[in-house]
Amino acid sequence: MSRRATAKSLTPAQRRAVMASDPATGELTGSPATGAALRDRGLAVAYGRAGRYYLTEAGRAVREELREEPCGEPDPGVPEPVPGRAGAAPPPAPAPAGRTGAAGPTGPGAFAAATGDGPPTREDPGRRAAAVARAWAGVLEIRRVTGGFAGPGPGVPAPWERTRMVWAVSLALEAAGVPPSAVDEGGRRTRAGYRVLGSGEPGAVRVEWRGPAASAGRERAERELRACAEHLAGCGWEALLYWGARRTPFLLVTPGAP
Repeated sequence: MSRRATAKSLTPAQRRAVMASDPATGELTGSPATGAALRDRGLAVAYGRAGRYYLTEAGRAVREELREEPCGEPDPGVPEPVPGRAGAAPPPAPAPAGRTGAAGPTGPGAFAAATGDGPPTREDPGRRAAAVARAWAGVLEIRRVTGGFAGPGPGVPAPWERTRMVWAVSLALEAAGVPPSAVDEGGRRTRAGYRVLGSGEPGAVRVEWRGPAASAGRERAERELRACAEHLAGCGWEALLYWGARRTPFLLVTPGAP
């Protein structure tokens, strides 16, 4: 029986690749050789036609080990500067760990899902679409690794998604091609689209269709939300249409059943 890989057993290149992995999807950005080495140790898996590598649950556990290492612990293979020697540089500060919350991971390298409450993106549309596709592929890989993705369909949301549902549902909608709403600096709606927010109920989020006054009629909102519900159903979520105050429609979204 092989021993479980630990943070201390990794080479410097493997440690750097694990620490630099995408905080949300676990995608590795190191060399293919490093990804293959981590795969052989059970810390990563290859996914998709491009053969990208993603951290497994064991790989994520090792990443947490690396983040929790004392700041003074030297990186194996990296020589320590000699005190008092001219030109000796101080050891590099550890990278801040990504944080997670209702809207998803934050921190360096984290994919920011568009919830519909942010400013209009200034990112190139093609580059944004590619980033969304990579993030969604990572989510599908997480589902496959954790047992929520078997067969040709998308499976059901993984436990990891259920702890950051606003982020996960926003990503699913954007990956399906649904535009997010947007607001300006004064909080005014500048674009019609979906808005994902907490519902106040455990295990559920709310999806609204919001936009400038001229584009936010109830009939259009209901029509767009029904389309959103179909998209979410195809992504493993269950979405039911309700009407709130003044007959304003909204979706209540929960994880789909296995």
